[in-house]
This record gives sequence, structure tokens and C-alpha cells, in this order.
Amino acid sequence: MTSPQLSLTDAELVFQTRNDLIETTHHGIVVVLSPEGTTDLALGDMSQPFFARSALKPLQAIGTLKSGAPLRGAQVAIACGSHQGTFEQMRAVQDVLQGAGVDATALLCPTAYPADAHAHEQMVRADLAKTPLAHPCSGKHAGFLWACAAQLDRSVVDPDSRQWTMKDYCDPEHPLQRMIAEEIASFTGEPVGTSGIDGCGAPVAAVSALGLARAYSTLGAAIRNMDADARASTVATAMVDYPELIQAPGMPDTVLSEQLDAVVKSGAAGVLCVGLRSGASVVVKISDGATRAAYPVALWALEATGHLPSEQVQQLLPQVTRPVIGGVQDNAPREVGGWVPGADLEPLVGESA
Repeated sequence: MTSPQLSLTDAELVFQTRNDLIETTHHGIVVVLSPEGTTDLALGDMSQPFFARSALKPLQAIGTLKSGAPLRGAQVAIACGSHQGTFEQMRAVQDVLQGAGVDATALLCPTAYPADAHAHEQMVRADLAKTPLAHPCSGKHAGFLWACAAQLDRSVVDPDSRQWTMKDYCDPEHPLQRMIAEEIASFTGEPVGTSGIDGCGAPVAAVSALGLARAYSTLGAAIRNMDADARASTVATAMVDYPELIQAPGMPDTVLSEQLDAVVKSGAAGVLCVGLRSGASVVVKISDGATRAAYPVALWALEATGHLPSEQVQQLLPQVTRPVIGGVQDNAPREVGGWVPGADLEPLVGESA
């Protein structure tokens, strides 16, 4: 096996400080596109492909819809989500499975306990086993199953639909996954040159930050837009209508979606994508995989390019970043540090102030 190539062009995007000392430095890529599709900001190599992980879920959902899954509303949102396994979220997954005519045993994602503390505690107290319903990607997988079920229902009139088997829907050569790859290529504007296997077992495409930014510009502009691509509008509108299903109440993706009325989706290993209703978008890839560092970078990048006012960014930052704590003072956690724009981003943020 050959060693992976490391990019030498990543930008210095953000510092985390503790008591006025830089404790961590995060490099990566950030791209902002204007509503017209021009590049307002590009730090790092915006053409370098990387695995977009769960940030691809809206595009996978579009492929699922095109394949025939009749998802609507909350069903679309949970198919796009990386949920925490709240009882509401697991019920939403079960609703999709019911539409597909199968139960949780048909899901090919791993079993898990909920990340949500309340649901986790209740399941442990009830001596319930791990379940694939609690896996963050179970909604996506349930949507895949419904697409297969819809195709199999057509097999009487279309013999080719018999290939849409449920037992191997994660196979990269499955008709569903080929359909999804076509949609990813269409929305990003670039071919899928490299694919791998995501943590949930489904195929994952490597795309560039610029390609992702194109896709999220399209998604953002499609929110409640009757003139937009119908499936893009269905996905984008569901994501902003049901933000609690995309991650969880109080968590960064959900908070930003609620506050900005935007399509917001993070992915493992430091990926974050935001599509605003104006059609502007921002994509961040943090090289060391620290997704927590992507949120301030995305907000500062939108501020630096004039797509978000400074006052709104300052209000949002404490809602989507964790404070740096140093013990307790006056019976409350004491903040001793925070997030600061990195050397390549700081001059641009300063210019926008």
C-alpha cells in the first residue's frame, strides 16, 4: 500500500488559546462562493479531493429520491441527518423503514447506543441492546432501503429493477449507489474520481472543497424555491424545516440551520458545509479532523466576504463553539481561552470589521 499524499498548501485557519497562549493550531481549506458562483475566498487548495463524509448526505438523499423513494418532510430530513439517537429521531427512522416495508434488521449500518444522553440512559436502564436505529447514519440507510423497495415494486414492468436488491444496497456497484454517484458528480460539477467506504458502511466520495461549495450553493438557493430543481428544493427545505433531525437541539449544525435558515451539514474528520438562501456557500475542511474548529472558520469566512454581519457572527460563535475552561470561579465554569482566526484568515476578518 502506498503512503497517502499530504497537502503542503493547507492554510493556517484557526488557533485555540489558553491563557493567552496558543494551545492548538488548525490548518485546512476554506472556500466561499458568491450567489453568482464566483470564488469570494479560497485559502488552501480548493481543488484537492477529500472524503466529504456525512456532508454528502443531502446529495445522497437527492439520489435516493431520484431512485424512487417517496420521502417527504421529516423523512427527508432524517435521511440527511447525522442524528444523536434521540427517541424522536429513532422514531423518524422507523417511519422510513415502515415505508420501505422492512424493520431495523435490514439496516446495514452498525449497531450503537444513542449518543443522546437521555435516550442512552433509558435504554441501558431498560436493559435494551444496541440497535442500528441509534447509529447516526440510520436515516440515510433507511432511505436507501425505501429506494430499493420502490424499484423492486416496479420489477413486474421493468425487469432491470430486480437488480435493486436490499441485502447489498451498500455495494458501490449497486444501482442505487451508481445513481447517487451520478448526482454527486452533477451537483459538484466534477467527476467522482475516488470513492471509499464511510464509517457506516456506505460508499463515500472524494470531492473538492470547490465542488462541495457549488453543491451547497445550489442547495441553499433551493430552500423553499419553487423555481429550483425539485429534488434539491425538497431536500433543502426539509433540512431547514426539521433542523432538530439533522443533528440535535442545541448542537452546532442544528443551531446554525435554525439561526441562519440555511442548509448546514458537518461531516466526520473536519468537514463543514453551509448553503445560505442567497446562494452563497462556505465549505471548510480541517486537516487534522477537528470538526469543532470548522465552525468558527466558516462563520469568520462568511463575515470576511460580507455574507454575514459581524454582529451576527459574534452572537453565533458562543453557540457553536465550546469555551476553554479552567476550573470554577464563583460556582461557574471559568473561561480562560477561546478561538482566534489563524494567520491566513485573520487579516481578512480584520478587513471586514
